[in-house]
Amino acid sequence: MICGIGTRHHGFYIHPEGFDIHLLTREQSPQNWFSARALCVRDAEAFIYTGRKAGATLLIELTTLNPHDGQPALMHIRSALQAGLDVVTANKGPVAYAHSELRALARRYDVQFRFESTVLDGLPLFNLVQFTLQTADICGFRALLNSTSTFFLSLVEQGQTPDQAIRQAQQLGIAESDPAYDLDGWDAVMKTTILANTLLEGQLTPYRVRRMGIRQLAVGDIRAAARDGAPIRLVSQASRRDGTVVAEVVPQRIAADDILHAGKGTTSIITLETEAMGTISLIEHEPTVLQTAYGVLNDLITIVQQRRYIPSS
Repeated sequence: MICGIGTRHHGFYIHPEGFDIHLLTREQSPQNWFSARALCVRDAEAFIYTGRKAGATLLIELTTLNPHDGQPALMHIRSALQAGLDVVTANKGPVAYAHSELRALARRYDVQFRFESTVLDGLPLFNLVQFTLQTADICGFRALLNSTSTFFLSLVEQGQTPDQAIRQAQQLGIAESDPAYDLDGWDAVMKTTILANTLLEGQLTPYRVRRMGIRQLAVGDIRAAARDGAPIRLVSQASRRDGTVVAEVVPQRIAADDILHAGKGTTSIITLETEAMGTISLIEHEPTVLQTAYGVLNDLITIVQQRRYIPSS
């Protein structure tokens, strides 16, 4: 049962008896979702606590990324966990800035905090590691994590100007109206931080990840590299060095025998280096928003399954 819905433009509503699921799936204005019995609350914090009193057990948090400090999503997730709600999010900010804190809160209040869609659009990487690679000992990774930058570079290689490439990416919904987060490497840095902290048990923040975007690359250099068979891509990587996790996001030329060479268009790739299983590579071909939605749904299903089959500690 869905007992609460909140959006930036339409406000926050709680319905103790639950919203009609058929209304939610029809193509109509969200205003039609709310019956006269739905309670309008003033803000996100009131929404969380009123929803908990109305019987909610889980919050799905999908607010817009703030790469500078993860707010206000971090505050929302922190409040939900403290209220005893399981949380699913696709927002990279809170996980990048406060993964350890939020995991600790989830343990303290005996709830779950899951974030599969924060990286690789819902490809089940975190579930793979949690349920299948528990003892594989991941010691590093290399990846193409930002589809906008790969798409942009691919179009420039084909002869488009940078402005033309950005406009096409925006028209297709791949890039935001302000593409700075992608071109300057911030989106990839957020994802790299999350992976370094969850896969390698690092304690990084985004500001401790070395960052170099692709905005400063010369068009001639981009095209020359592609002609030479070693195209430039924005590569995310992290590893353990002398017991410390280090990470960076930098443009690199990709050799023909490198698995990352397959990264064209919006394709994302990650290669995990493990002690027990050697090298493992995952490729997500041309993802769309549906993959991100699937990751959120998969987290929801995982929480339900865990609640059903694993006794509370």
